[in-house]
Amino acid sequence: MNFKKLTTLICLLLAGFVSQSQSTDEIINGYLKAMGGKEKLAALKTLKMTGNIDIGPDMKAPCTIYLKEGKKMRFELDVQGMKLVQAIDGDSGWYINPFGGKSDPERMPPDMLEDSKEQADFTGPLYNYREKGNTVELIGKEDMEGTETFKLKVGKKNGDISYIYIDASSYLELKETSKHKFQDKEIEAASLSSDYKSVDGIMFPFSMETRGSDEASQGQALNLLTVEVNPKIDDSMFKMPAAGSSSGTEGKK
Repeated sequence: MNFKKLTTLICLLLAGFVSQSQSTDEIINGYLKAMGGKEKLAALKTLKMTGNIDIGPDMKAPCTIYLKEGKKMRFELDVQGMKLVQAIDGDSGWYINPFGGKSDPERMPPDMLEDSKEQADFTGPLYNYREKGNTVELIGKEDMEGTETFKLKVGKKNGDISYIYIDASSYLELKETSKHKFQDKEIEAASLSSDYKSVDGIMFPFSMETRGSDEASQGQALNLLTVEVNPKIDDSMFKMPAAGSSSGTEGKK
């Protein structure tokens, strides 16, 4: 065996690996810088957002989202005088669904809880991805409706795989596609982000649209009206209320 040639081959392979790794981290660093920088994101502890969700032709429902410490979330949706509430507090979650004929809170099933826990991480899968147990791989560049993007493959700690498309010019996230199991069914979805605005030095997409496996069809859009960075949010908002209480709204501050 020609060990000199073998050594050269190994060096070339390792060089390619290092180059790929550096390129991936350079893109992620560019993304974090575009979002406002690591220091700004590290200082982000709570968020309160208000907006409207399109629930039908010419029908919008107001919603409010509370996020705290990347582990707590509360979502409220008002539709024709009824309020849907979903909340998680660490590893537990609950919801109130008056549209199902129930007014008392119920525990989230495991699939719903895992989905909600991912949404509660407001810094996203790319921020401190190694510490979160995620892996990121640069697939290459891809055209997205005339915009050149970096396509990143993200392997998440729970085993799910998603693809994140970063604008090659602005380094802001434009789209994330994912495929995961929910209630024994494989769900495909695409989330598109646009209309970025700076709030306290951090960039937020004020328009988010979620589509199913058929991306050509119109999805469900969330349009934000306000974003508050680091407001005071009481922990009681995320606790599951007792049956018969005031629909889980007593914890607001």
